[in-house]
Amino acid sequence: MRYFSKSFKSSPFATGSNTHALLLALYCGAFACPNVSASGVNWEGGGTAVYQHAHDSRAASELTVSADIFATLETARGEWLLYIEGSTTPKSNGVSAFYPTVNGDAGSVLTEDGDGGIQISEFNYTFSTENDHSLMLGLIDPSAWLDRGRIANDENKQFLNGSFVNNATIEFPDYTLGGVYRAPGQGRRPEITLVVSGSDGITDLPDRSYQDLLDFNEDGRGVFVGAGANWLIGPSSWRVGAWIRTDDHAVAGSETDQEKNYGVYAVYGWQSGDNALNFRFGLANPDVSVARDFYAIAYQRKLRFGQFGIGAANTGISSGFRSGERDRAFDSEIYYRIPVFDGAGHVTPSIQYVEVPGFDANETVPSSTAIVIGLRFHYSFD
Repeated sequence: MRYFSKSFKSSPFATGSNTHALLLALYCGAFACPNVSASGVNWEGGGTAVYQHAHDSRAASELTVSADIFATLETARGEWLLYIEGSTTPKSNGVSAFYPTVNGDAGSVLTEDGDGGIQISEFNYTFSTENDHSLMLGLIDPSAWLDRGRIANDENKQFLNGSFVNNATIEFPDYTLGGVYRAPGQGRRPEITLVVSGSDGITDLPDRSYQDLLDFNEDGRGVFVGAGANWLIGPSSWRVGAWIRTDDHAVAGSETDQEKNYGVYAVYGWQSGDNALNFRFGLANPDVSVARDFYAIAYQRKLRFGQFGIGAANTGISSGFRSGERDRAFDSEIYYRIPVFDGAGHVTPSIQYVEVPGFDANETVPSSTAIVIGLRFHYSFD
């Protein structure tokens, strides 16, 4: 969860739509249901519970719970993916309401009324070729394919703060219809990733339904296009990319002007032995984007009895969106992940210090700072 994206995801299950029939018809019609291999369905998933307390009397202590299930099915030409997730309802006056970045797992799925829910978040098919090129089509998560990092990308197992999950300047759509093309790197040639999807995800739609995703002619909609190149050089990983959203955005301070939102990003990762580093950088169109620039650094070290992580991130606020005189948001986190149940589970205490610039997606967060103490439990199965 980030300051600069929607605060909550909504569950299409609450709309009463015939989800399974719609998606099955869409896929079988598009791909003629490729022959399934005899290997069967592979299942994996997990659950996460997070308790947080803030040094702020306005923000109530909060317990949130989420669960994820992934099912993959290999076929003669590729692989199906089904991803189902659910979450409980965060408190309206809880820590995550006052400080949206501190719990990247809070409210990952909510109904239109703000209650916890369950939804099919991804349902897609990946075509694979003999030379390792791939094309994924269907209901996808664009943020999973761009701006990736090895040690700062997963709020369930790594940093909990959303500023260490994705770059705050990239205006990713929520789960939406689209495609992902990947070409492998070789020698000096980088791995190439291209994402093309609708500009509106499930949470952007009035009815929060899968049927609305198919209405491409709806006024105000556009396309999200993102591209990235990744080089692996020894212990280092270099990733650069650019993105654009073609739907119109209101220009700050103008009642009539509109522009597209676009930006560039870069990720550097280094890993050697027990130590790893991650650097992120991003820029977006300051005329329409709340987040003007972003940079973050994260460090991870494997220890004898767990894993230690520390990170800090700064997000610059475009001048037309500033509240008062504060022109930056700041996030920092320290965590120590301790394995339990023979490594299938983890207990992770953490401390965060955050500075909120005076707004969130609902313009309800006052300008303030807080120390947030948290305890996270995660269990995985496969």
